[in-house]
Amino acid sequence: MRHEIRDVVFEAEILASVVGVIVIGMHTPDSFERDRIIEAAKSMVRDSDRDAFTFDAVALRAEVEPQSVSYFFDSTTQLIAEAQLANYGDIVQAHHYVMTFVEAALDNEDLDEYLAAVEQNLVLSWSAGQYANSWGVIQVLHDIWCDPFVQSHFCELLDVQFQAWITIVQRAQALGWVESDVDAKALIAVLWSSSVGQVITSGSSILKITPQEHRDFVMHMFRPPSRREAV
Repeated sequence: MRHEIRDVVFEAEILASVVGVIVIGMHTPDSFERDRIIEAAKSMVRDSDRDAFTFDAVALRAEVEPQSVSYFFDSTTQLIAEAQLANYGDIVQAHHYVMTFVEAALDNEDLDEYLAAVEQNLVLSWSAGQYANSWGVIQVLHDIWCDPFVQSHFCELLDVQFQAWITIVQRAQALGWVESDVDAKALIAVLWSSSVGQVITSGSSILKITPQEHRDFVMHMFRPPSRREAV
């Protein structure tokens, strides 16, 4: 039963990601209790020593019986992975919101609104790479990768988001807002990877880039040529 609930929860997350919403579970009596456990685990993996992360400790924080935790989760590795998946959802939730503005600007062929939304997303994405501290996102991803099932689900969710942004670039190209010879897939890959890759330069005194500096650099290339001189 617990694995069936898990499958339903993850299918719901994939469906929700298509419309830009992150959800943690379906609303059934079992999933409400599962959600409480995930919520407790989310804060514990951010705040607690991993040696203190036990089913008993999570149950105490979630105000459920310890047997409930072991009913839904096979191991602390699995629970941490799912908690970090939920934390990642919190990190990128604002991106989904901004994406709706980008898509609306494309629908309305409103270049000014499009550029403003893209700029906001660039600041958000670089800021997300600085989550908690320079290792924050790396730790989240590491924990997700420790559970093969959660990793597979996470990759499915990422592919939905990647495709959405690739489509946005292609639609902008069709309107002449992005140069036609830009490889949309390569652009999205570089932008997403660079945000996480900040960990490499986080200790540098000469290569520590602010979200605003990142935005200005990318927009110099991303802005239509007719608009570059006006900035």
